[in-house]
Amino acid sequence: MGNRANVVIVKDQDWQLFYSHWGGCRMLDALIGGPELALRYAASLRRCEKDEWCSPTWADGGAVVDLDRRRVLFFGEPLMVTMNERRALMSVLTTVWPGYEICWAYDGTAELAGYVGAELRPDPWDRQPNLKLARGRNHLCHLISVVDADGQLRFWPLWWHLSKAWHGPALLDKLPGPGIRRIRLGKIPEGGAHIDVRRKALGAWQTADTMGFFHALPELWPGWHTEVWEDRFEEHVQRCDGALRVPDLDVIAGIDTAQAWLRKRVFESFEDSPAGHVVKLAGMLAPVAPGFVVSPDAVSDSAVRPTTTEWSRFVGACDQLRSGHAKSA
Repeated sequence: MGNRANVVIVKDQDWQLFYSHWGGCRMLDALIGGPELALRYAASLRRCEKDEWCSPTWADGGAVVDLDRRRVLFFGEPLMVTMNERRALMSVLTTVWPGYEICWAYDGTAELAGYVGAELRPDPWDRQPNLKLARGRNHLCHLISVVDADGQLRFWPLWWHLSKAWHGPALLDKLPGPGIRRIRLGKIPEGGAHIDVRRKALGAWQTADTMGFFHALPELWPGWHTEVWEDRFEEHVQRCDGALRVPDLDVIAGIDTAQAWLRKRVFESFEDSPAGHVVKLAGMLAPVAPGFVVSPDAVSDSAVRPTTTEWSRFVGACDQLRSGHAKSA
């Protein structure tokens, strides 16, 4: 049980590795206040040896804060999967981290480790994500589009998370059903791939897959021309020439949702935190499970919150984003 993450602080040409048991799905809690909050957050965590990295399979998030090169590299945050919130928050982070480059670690823990020159232990997995159709057009999905050998375009909205292009060219024979000629989605997907069989070309983008997909892409599709579109869903829409319709990007709605959610989360009581729930559960199990032991990491709570000034700076950056987009609308 946990949402595991590593946090790395780079300073004076050296780096320190820290472990968070619950930070993997809430990395923004450490970043929305700028460098000072991030350093306090890291200092509250358990310091690790430089080879004690989370396994990529189990890591839900992570971050590198490079004070030397003034760069932040991170992944792991549900708010960063939905495109309105993602684009809004990346903009806000550049305001609360003045002079820093803010980057998303598309390849997850492996990318963080590679940044500081560390090697991870082998972590094999089958690279065969589920190819089940998504629940409906208004739900988050991973979108595959294929131009076949006859030039016909088809779409498959599939369950999201891992890129379905992990299957390599065999994906073309595994896709469920005949596909759809034209599609209108109620939500911008979390990722996708556009495959042109005639040209042996593939373009892929993502927000949620952190298992090293972009790095593995040339190996997965040997002999194909592959392009990495990072989170640029617009590339996918453009390649489909009007057959794919998605909602317009709404950055103001995104920052409204993100700000409200983050305020609730970062200022929650210990009892409402993941660690607080574990303490309560452990207390309930104690009478019926003698000897039951909970890891210290699972019940520790960093209790690091933004100061009034840091939170005000974040709110101000959100307001600045709203104002800028309202004027350009």
